[in-house]
Amino acid sequence: MGSEGRARAAFRVLGPVELATGAGHVALTGKQGALLAILLLNANHVVSVQRLAELLWREPLPSAPSSRVRMLVSDLRRTCRTAGADPIRTQRPGYVVRLKPDQLDLTDFLDRVARAREASAEGDPASAVARYDEALSRWRGAPLDGINGSFVETEVARLEELRLQAREERAAALLATGRHAEAIAELNAVVTDHPLREPAHGQLMTALHRSGRRVDALAVYRSLRDRVVAEMGLEPEPELQRLHQRILTSDTALDAPRATADPADTAPGPPVAEPPVEQPGPAAHAPAAPIPVPRQLPAPPAHFVGRERERAELDRLAGERRTNGVAIAAISGTGGMGKTSLALRWAHDNMDLFPDGQLYVNLHGFDPTSGPLPPHVALRHLLTSLGIPAAAMPAGKVAQSGLYRSLVAGRRLLVVLDNARDVAQVEPLLPGGPHCTVLITSRNRLPGLSAASGATLIGLGALTDADAHRLLRRHLGDSRVAEDPGSVAVLVRHTGGLPLAIGVLTARAAMHPDFPLSILAKALSNPSTRLDVLRTGDLNTDLRAAFAASYEALDAATARLFTLLGLAPWPDVGLRSAAALAGLPLPDAELSLYRLEAANLIHQQRPGRYRMHDLVRLYAAERAQSDRTDDERAEALTRLVDSYAHTASTADRVLYPGRPLAARIFPDPARDEFEDADSAWAWFEDEQPGLVAVQRLAARLGMDAAVFRLAWAADTYHKRCQHEQRVESWQLALDAAGRLGHRNTEAFAHWYLGYAYAQAARVEDGLEHLLLALDLFEQDGDVEGQAHTSHTLGFAWLERGEPARALPHVENALRLQRELQDPRWEANALSAAGWCHAVLGHHSTAQSYCERALRLFRRHEDRNGESATLDSLGYIAHRAGRPDEALHYYGRCLELRESLGNAYQAADTLVRIGDVHHGSGRLTAARRAWQRALDSYREQRRAAEADNVREKIRRLAVRPSSAARRAGHEGPADR
Repeated sequence: MGSEGRARAAFRVLGPVELATGAGHVALTGKQGALLAILLLNANHVVSVQRLAELLWREPLPSAPSSRVRMLVSDLRRTCRTAGADPIRTQRPGYVVRLKPDQLDLTDFLDRVARAREASAEGDPASAVARYDEALSRWRGAPLDGINGSFVETEVARLEELRLQAREERAAALLATGRHAEAIAELNAVVTDHPLREPAHGQLMTALHRSGRRVDALAVYRSLRDRVVAEMGLEPEPELQRLHQRILTSDTALDAPRATADPADTAPGPPVAEPPVEQPGPAAHAPAAPIPVPRQLPAPPAHFVGRERERAELDRLAGERRTNGVAIAAISGTGGMGKTSLALRWAHDNMDLFPDGQLYVNLHGFDPTSGPLPPHVALRHLLTSLGIPAAAMPAGKVAQSGLYRSLVAGRRLLVVLDNARDVAQVEPLLPGGPHCTVLITSRNRLPGLSAASGATLIGLGALTDADAHRLLRRHLGDSRVAEDPGSVAVLVRHTGGLPLAIGVLTARAAMHPDFPLSILAKALSNPSTRLDVLRTGDLNTDLRAAFAASYEALDAATARLFTLLGLAPWPDVGLRSAAALAGLPLPDAELSLYRLEAANLIHQQRPGRYRMHDLVRLYAAERAQSDRTDDERAEALTRLVDSYAHTASTADRVLYPGRPLAARIFPDPARDEFEDADSAWAWFEDEQPGLVAVQRLAARLGMDAAVFRLAWAADTYHKRCQHEQRVESWQLALDAAGRLGHRNTEAFAHWYLGYAYAQAARVEDGLEHLLLALDLFEQDGDVEGQAHTSHTLGFAWLERGEPARALPHVENALRLQRELQDPRWEANALSAAGWCHAVLGHHSTAQSYCERALRLFRRHEDRNGESATLDSLGYIAHRAGRPDEALHYYGRCLELRESLGNAYQAADTLVRIGDVHHGSGRLTAARRAWQRALDSYREQRRAAEADNVREKIRRLAVRPSSAARRAGHEGPADR
């Protein structure tokens, strides 16, 4: 892009971190957003690579931090260039962003504040106000919103202080122009957010006094003094004390001409009289009418179970001595998750903690029949509940909020704000005193409330199966539930721990008490009708309506991603998959996922992994059908399959560099997405549930080439730990190859399916497919395919326990590899031949083959092959009566396998190490090795192997004298 496009780029940190160009806005989050934020906060100054690492990651730093920083910079540059900007320059010892002042909202803000101060100094407060307004308009919310890093807390505090100073200076300019009502509105907001900030309190007192509200001005001082004395053990500053005294004595020097009433401070609605200004005389000292004790809680839920952790958190919060403000808990969760039930159950159980009353307001934030309740309407409701008649109701929203906080100050009140839409709706309704507790329920997570008001955020998830079962019993009775435990288990599974779904279902069951629960269970088992079964016709209890209210509150891009996630063939997805479905760059996808998570429509199980509740996912799929076109859906799924195939291929090349025939399957170069084998393996582990599911999806879409490519790309992972999935994967690939009509592709599929069957202990099936593969490769004259299939035939016969029948196939593979002049695979064949001879008891011959293989593997840096051959040499030495030599080989093999992330075969090696120790009488060492193997088998869910090792350990404990006998040995399962 030319310089003209780049010149229009603007950067923003006073809110979410954004890049804005003529083409639109790009929000940056995660590490990219953090990196850009650091560079922007230091605009036109070089930040070293070391300093960037320290700011991006808390101690301890990750491995190779400098490399990680450079990769992040590369990714960020790519994102910026895609958007039409190129501000990042490399300059020793790090990087710098070169910007003009008006390209960054922070520098623009500071420049405008400086010009406003100049106007004030020149005696032109009206111009100063205008310039402060321009400056403050650059703020879009909390600075660096959504950014994490060790630098964020300090920088946010610094930036907020700059904004606060500007707001106070603007208020001073308003006072100088006589615009007192505006000043009061601004200063009320400041002192609410910063209740110990004395200069702002002084300004507010002055503004109130000049507006004829001396009583309110004195109340501001009393409130501040009470707080300062209670929290700091100090009196207010002398200057503020003197101001208080001057107001008490009606010092005329404080007076100034009043401005006309500010319409912005008047709430829409019928005219309401202002409270009278206090006048001297007996009436001023008449006792006020007693304020009623409100008891507004709705009835508690009839059936409530579980939520022990969340209730304990609320107990802790209410029991704390609050010295810095009101105790606030924001309970969030998906629609129907039981947020209101939890709030009301806890509130009723703890009414004795709040002798001054309990206030309740339904804010209708996601009400399907009406819009959200405006804050000023909710505020008037609260004031009415506290005994303020309409005639005495202040007209301005700020004045109403101030009166509300004054009325609840010092009182032990519980305020329940139910079904809140967002932070803006609840902020004016928050008390300011330390004795109040506020419970807020919302479908949104309200992170801004935590940042601004110190709220405790409580996320409400699904009930456990045990609690869901208890809730069903509460609704239906023990006897009915006990009659059909199988159907009850189905009901529990398909309602997914969602209390509203359980309530709807049990209401239907209660209508027909004589009907068996199996009828409902059968209806609920069909995903296509499940939401219909949970329909009530009442918008307040209908599950679709509950989900729709959250969905319809989303912005267009986030709503689109939500629907497309419903198309994914498995319930949890990674960031890459979500981006592929939506066809978005990773930062844009991450932002939409963040918004879905904030709306409690998805749950981030761990960094970068997202899961939908099953019922929410069904709703998302329905909306995909209704709101997305056929082409949109097909294109999204095609992108998902392609992304999987390419990413899996890249990960496989990291796990198995130099894999034979890889270039014939994936001729395109791999993308640089994984730093090392650990990260590649972690990707496969994360995606494991979806690996075969995406193949089935590809087959359904007619993407047969992709079906085959996916089987190939996932094979290294499946081979190590997912044998049954490996069989299914290659069966799908074989079916796809048949549809493609490519004989060589069919040969590949038969070869790998045979290999998978043999590894899964279905050797007869494996031999059948391997012989078919060999025949097809011979028909095509494919010598390389013949060599590898012969090698695998040897493995299959070994798995069947017939090394003599395996040996000819392995020797044929060795001959063909030598013809092909492929030393790496010659080494594999030598190693396999060595293993066959070892099992046959030909130890000397076996040793010779394996040592030649080891030299070739090391020469070509094939660590997988090296580890397998070391394992064979350990076995040979053990069988030949050389235990110390065996331990040397096995120990080196174990180190290699662990460094490669090959936990599957590392566990097998640990068993053999234990066998050597046991045979040599070293019982403690044997037990230690076997225990490590057992732990690994359990993690891998390898039940049969775990049982075998557990029996070894048991026999060791029961009959330690048997240590002198040689332990049985199992050969490597997969070489």
